[in-house]
Amino acid sequence: MEGSGTDYTGRSMFKGLGIDVQVVNVDQPTALDRLKRGDLAAVVSVAAKPVAVLSDFDGRDRFHLLPVPYVPALADRYFPATLTHQDYPKLLSGSTINTLAVGTVLAAYNWTKKSDRYKRIARFVDAFFSRFDELLVPSRHPKWKEVNLAAEVPGWTRFQAAQEWLDRDAGEPTATSALPSQRKPSRETDRDHLWKEYLRWRSTQTQAQPNNR
Repeated sequence: MEGSGTDYTGRSMFKGLGIDVQVVNVDQPTALDRLKRGDLAAVVSVAAKPVAVLSDFDGRDRFHLLPVPYVPALADRYFPATLTHQDYPKLLSGSTINTLAVGTVLAAYNWTKKSDRYKRIARFVDAFFSRFDELLVPSRHPKWKEVNLAAEVPGWTRFQAAQEWLDRDAGEPTATSALPSQRKPSRETDRDHLWKEYLRWRSTQTQAQPNNR
């Protein structure tokens, strides 16, 4: 939809790739239906994989996922990532293709601490952070396991109630806090994950290059 994350990210991606496109903004079910009818050439989706609407879309031999190259013009905004047959068995016949990943943050207005709205967000933070482990069970979306409650965003300041909760939790170990890699992984863990994704992407590019000796 216009103004959505997919809209902004899609435009940014195509601009970085040097591709001119005619943008049509509709919801994903409508977009896939129009793709089937031949009204659209392609559909862009920006969401945490696997996306249910895409997983249920049966491309048969007519539709498939396209690889997205990782180019220098996109390096300051995106990370190299991969999609697998396991992610989308109906759209990806091969084992893996390259694509792009973008981070997502949960942001809040910096209300004054004595305001009612600050207190509302503080209650949300306490409920969300305290019960976060419940989102890591197998029945939940697998992307929850990649969420980092303690991550830092350059140039941004963490909401005070969230910082206080993290400081308090760090000083008072609980049974669930024995799972730091799942609940609140360190920034180093995030870097390791991104580095592995980059190495995996680079290895596929190296294998695709002909030997010109």
